[in-house]
Amino acid sequence: MVSAKTPSLAQPEEVCVNPTIDPLPSEQLVTTMIERIATLTRTLSTWMQEQEHSLAEAEQHVVRLLKELGSTLLAGLCSLAAPTSPAASIPCSCGQEAAYQRHRSAQVTTLLGPISITRPYYLCAACGVGQHPLDTQLQFCAGSRSAALDELLALLGATQDSFVQAAQVLERLCAVHVSANSVRDATEQLGAAVLAHQAQPLEQRRPSVPSCLNAAPKLARLYITMDGVLTHLHERGWSELKVGCCYQTYSRPDPTRPEREQIRAQRASYLTTLDEAQSFGWQLWQEAVRRGVLTAEEVVVVGDGAHWIWNIAERHFPRATQIVDWYHASSYLWTAASAIWGETGVERTNWARAQLALLWEGKVDKVLLELEQWQEHGEAIEAALSYYREHRSRMDYASYRARGMQIGSGSAESACKQLVSARLKGAGMIWDAAGAEAVAAVRAWLLSERWEEALALRGVPRRSYRRKQTARADAERDRTRQAAPEPAPEVVEAQESKQRSKVAAEVLVRVQAELAEQRGKNGWGQAWSVKRQREIAAQQDRARPISSA
Repeated sequence: MVSAKTPSLAQPEEVCVNPTIDPLPSEQLVTTMIERIATLTRTLSTWMQEQEHSLAEAEQHVVRLLKELGSTLLAGLCSLAAPTSPAASIPCSCGQEAAYQRHRSAQVTTLLGPISITRPYYLCAACGVGQHPLDTQLQFCAGSRSAALDELLALLGATQDSFVQAAQVLERLCAVHVSANSVRDATEQLGAAVLAHQAQPLEQRRPSVPSCLNAAPKLARLYITMDGVLTHLHERGWSELKVGCCYQTYSRPDPTRPEREQIRAQRASYLTTLDEAQSFGWQLWQEAVRRGVLTAEEVVVVGDGAHWIWNIAERHFPRATQIVDWYHASSYLWTAASAIWGETGVERTNWARAQLALLWEGKVDKVLLELEQWQEHGEAIEAALSYYREHRSRMDYASYRARGMQIGSGSAESACKQLVSARLKGAGMIWDAAGAEAVAAVRAWLLSERWEEALALRGVPRRSYRRKQTARADAERDRTRQAAPEPAPEVVEAQESKQRSKVAAEVLVRVQAELAEQRGKNGWGQAWSVKRQREIAAQQDRARPISSA
């Protein structure tokens, strides 16, 4: 969670007091908090002594009351940011001055619950736009949620099984109730910011929080892999979400076969989008540039047999070593063995293992010769022949192993499962395209350890305070001006003079009528106030003689 450095309470004598700050509101807040803490402690002490309570019950009460205390403190701290004496006017974006109107209250939902902030409101008479400077200073939007709460909502919305579950988890953790739609909104807003950043060319991207990946030294080898996974969408039905991954590797002895080395992925960063292959390729190239592909000593692209994968590799990574994933390549041999020998049997197993041994050593030509002898066994053999002929240059597995390269695309398949399937393919889930893409993007940046960068992409929440009647009047005036012919200057001057006289007369009549009405209704507008009239009536009653009847 993004947070500023917490002020230290250990050495209060070193705190520098700003002489321009009015100490009275601060002391009032201190007094209020002391009184609230004292009341809270007395209440809990009485409650604990009245009868036996468990630790869990005491915990629940303390947490709930401390949360309420925290919301009071938070609201008080925000009120201290508001000026005690608002300026008479402030600059407006239209170039004019916005005049101070009054103080207005705003509700904001935070991690400590809803709080109310009272701040000055300014209105520009020229353009009708109102503004609250404190909203911009504190970076909040009236009637919405705080940035800290939105961060937690996006985190839970992207990682829990559903938005409903995320709202339930938040309520259990923070005792803050929000709707599932609020979780969806926060998650998709963050995802939209991430996707917009990904789609921008490198030179147009605004700087964000530096990532630890950017500080990595020059790479000896960078792997790039990509794949696609189907997602159920309302508008398109089942559609492919493309997933890209850039990573490095390290080796370790195989626990079951110590003579062999296991090559494992590390420092992976991910990319997801519903875009077509051309747009996805450019975004993946930009991610690879961020990871250091331009200075890497060696680049390796690993993928299955999809044509769009190798088209991207040829276009964006032309000097990379291209490797067809071993597990996809070997699966064609097992399918061919089943077509020749049936689904079970020793002959099937022995034949498949013999061909796999040849493929493992990179002897693709011998595998092709063997398959050509069994072509009469149908489509499975033809599919294997076509696959190995097309990707022959990407199957030199003996050479790849000798160079310590990874020959499997497990990183891409794992990314598809983690980013998409685990969250977007729950039972009965059907997504809007924008929502599915946004949630997958949030998960991608989270697993890429780029969470702080993602949060830095969020814009400051804003709310329009332009008066509706002013906006409608401006629009109507613009339409009238466009439709009507431009009158001569002397005609315009005569019309304006006549209009001013008419308006002045109407205003005078209206003001006189309102004053007369007020004098009849309000005591301060009469000859005597009501209090004075009662005093005179009492004096007259005392002076009147009393009857003896």
